[in-house]
Amino acid sequence: MAARSLIRILLVGVSLTLATIISGALVTISASATVCSSWPLCLEELVQSQNPLVWIALFHRLFVALALLAVFAGLVAVWRSSDTAGLPRITAGVAAAFFLLQALAGALLVWGVPAMVADVWHLSGALLAFGAQSLTIALIAVPTPATPERLAGRAAQMQRRLRSLAWWSAAAAGVAALAIGARSVVPSFGMMTAVPTNSVSAVGFAALLSVWMALEARRRLRPVAETPASALALPRYSLFLPVLALLALFGIFIPVAGHLISLTAMALLWAGTIIAAVILQRVPFSYATATAGVRSQPAWRTVVADYISLTKPKVISLLLVTTLTTMFITEAGLPSWWLVIWTMIGGYLAAGGAGAINCAFDSDIDINMGRTSRRPVPSGRISRRAAFVFGLLLSVLSIIVLWVFTTPLAAFFALLGIIYYAWFYTGWLKRSTWQNIIIGGGAGAIPPLVGWTAVTGSVSLMAVVLFAIIFYWTPPHFWALALVKQKDYARAGVPMLPVVAGEAETRWQILVYSAIMMAVSLLPVAIGAMSWIYLIGAVVLGLRFMRDAWAVWRVGDQTAIWGLYKYSLLYLALLFAVMVADRLIIG
Repeated sequence: MAARSLIRILLVGVSLTLATIISGALVTISASATVCSSWPLCLEELVQSQNPLVWIALFHRLFVALALLAVFAGLVAVWRSSDTAGLPRITAGVAAAFFLLQALAGALLVWGVPAMVADVWHLSGALLAFGAQSLTIALIAVPTPATPERLAGRAAQMQRRLRSLAWWSAAAAGVAALAIGARSVVPSFGMMTAVPTNSVSAVGFAALLSVWMALEARRRLRPVAETPASALALPRYSLFLPVLALLALFGIFIPVAGHLISLTAMALLWAGTIIAAVILQRVPFSYATATAGVRSQPAWRTVVADYISLTKPKVISLLLVTTLTTMFITEAGLPSWWLVIWTMIGGYLAAGGAGAINCAFDSDIDINMGRTSRRPVPSGRISRRAAFVFGLLLSVLSIIVLWVFTTPLAAFFALLGIIYYAWFYTGWLKRSTWQNIIIGGGAGAIPPLVGWTAVTGSVSLMAVVLFAIIFYWTPPHFWALALVKQKDYARAGVPMLPVVAGEAETRWQILVYSAIMMAVSLLPVAIGAMSWIYLIGAVVLGLRFMRDAWAVWRVGDQTAIWGLYKYSLLYLALLFAVMVADRLIIG
């Protein structure tokens, strides 16, 4: 079968699925399902009743039947086509499975299964089928190039960044669509608590990512000779995606009809971002960089970028991961999404404020180190005083946000973390003793305490254990970096362990503290806070950490050291993620 004919069949299916979603939402809003007690077509009620709501339910079921036939017709066509082997067949099968699931959920509703289960999965199954259908069409319409493009340097980095942004936008749009659907079906219930019931935050986040992706695509993408004509419009087409996102956000605040607007717009945004992501993944483009094809940034953008860099976003990301995951493992149960959002905002402001103050205090050190000499303060783009005032302002805002929107105890720990890092570590400890990293590790271990107390308002033994895990994780993590950058630290006069005690002693201490860290990581099981799921994860992750630490001690080359440093970042994030999985599965 020709690709064009196949795509037409799939387009019919995805259009009927969208009609199923919209008509299903109309059934929910109008409560017309209650007047149609038979299944699948409720023809008896149509003959006996004069209630016009019967027609809404009937048309929805007709759309379901037609869409089901179209989805399976598309599945057969995809499998019979010789040009669609591999991923398109899988996604077409997933679409058929999800649509069949939603049809069965609709039958269960009629047969008396509680709406909290069947109604939510009835709509979500259709939405998931719609996403899988959209992906199938994109994979078939945009084939993989015969000769993969080869980019290097900043262009390759820009390509990876834009592709990642597109897929994250698609994921966010999917979550937002599910959140809108779940919220409308059962207002107090959202996808078994896996999706935020507050659809405003979900849609807002999806809108933010779609705007970002559209602007970056418009700004960076340049066609090349191999770019197919069908993909040339992507930079302009992507600008319609934020319009759909804003339309969905606007519809949330309109009673009744607004829900249909929001759900339709977000479903279309989901399909659009999926198609854009596939195009960016498969179609060859040239990617303009700051030195090739992109106009220099206006002065205000450079200033904004410099001030953002003062907050050390890359460092903050891991701190926020530990804060976020901690909020989902407390004994208080799952937090509200508004609490999560405000805690993340307060956490970023606190860590960013401390980072900016650190940049102001450490400018005399940073100027003598290769990796930090280009920061805004040592390079002269921002004065020390301006950086300090900026950091102080962010710190004050963080305390206000956490105090007002979370708990006073969370605000207290955030303040403690700011003082610990910005003044105690940066102002004195770092410059005074080789134990700066050991003692200073407490600053990076405070975020879990902020997350825990934001949810519970109190400190428990498990919160202290989380603090201890990061406290003992910090030395092997940072000493690995210090081994690589020891010449910089020596030139700047910072008494890091490799400078004071030498490489051999540092490698041994890395092994010792790694062993202590692994032992401490098992304490959540010992105190009864975690189960066998976490135990298995902690042991597996810890053994890999110990293997890398052993390689640093025994071999000690740059490959082993960098391997430990990079894995240590992944280790901490995965360890806390396993805790969340344990709590969600075991309870």
